Amino acid sequence: MLNPILRREVQTSLRTWKIFGAISAYVGVIVFFTIVFIKTAIDGSMYSGFDPQSVIYLYALLSGLQLGFILITAPALTAGSISGERERQTLDLLVITRMSPFSIIFGKLLSSIGLILLMIVAAMPVYAVLFYFGGVSIFYLFGMTMFMLVTACMVGSMGLLFSTIYKRTMISMVIVCLIIGILVVGTLVGYLLYVNIYLHGYKQMNNYISLPAIYGFFFLNPGAGFFSVIDAQLGTNLFDGITMTNWYGKGLKLPVDMWIVNMVSDILLSALFLKLASLKINARN
Repeated sequence: MLNPILRREVQTSLRTWKIFGAISAYVGVIVFFTIVFIKTAIDGSMYSGFDPQSVIYLYALLSGLQLGFILITAPALTAGSISGERERQTLDLLVITRMSPFSIIFGKLLSSIGLILLMIVAAMPVYAVLFYFGGVSIFYLFGMTMFMLVTACMVGSMGLLFSTIYKRTMISMVIVCLIIGILVVGTLVGYLLYVNIYLHGYKQMNNYISLPAIYGFFFLNPGAGFFSVIDAQLGTNLFDGITMTNWYGKGLKLPVDMWIVNMVSDILLSALFLKLASLKINARN
């Protein structure tokens, strides 16, 4: 049986032109960057010939744009889900229905993730350019999409939790955006400070980056998980460059890829946030 909240949200949202306008604008941005990248690659290889393998960088670029879009859009879609019902004075009517608090929260999350998935699917034809030139498998695209959806669930469930805590939508949205900024930028800055102080400050040549430090700083960083996925798919060393294990790791290799740790952590956090949000709604009864 389809969740009633999901069914209502889908019916009401798809009737407005804003959704289709947002999808068109998003696909337009993706197409623009694709055209610019291909034109630049062709113009730069006028004498040596176009290398089809260069499209793997286009895959990384488009995937990075999609991840950034998710980190911005997911909080905007979920941070006002419950507080918006409260502002419209419809939350009490929603709570007294036969739906459980968890079903209400889960339906709100599914409706938001559904819109994000719709935008991702709308951009799929652009990836056909990558398949035409080769170098990128459709399984890579499927794996990247799964990583992005798990990230969207974590960010969206966080937005739902703060939407149940604060009465104003703007407050919950600002707090979620700040937390995302800390996870993406703050953890990276903290790690660089750790490297500078611990490895450089004490000037001890025997100090090396440790596994607990890498996992501890980056296990919730969606950017770190993204670069780890790119490394696993394309054979690059982007994450090693960020963590500087090439210089200070003494050949350090992570026993478990960061994207796996990141996805497992996101799933556990999503379940925790959804449970806390449902308890917060249930406390109103």
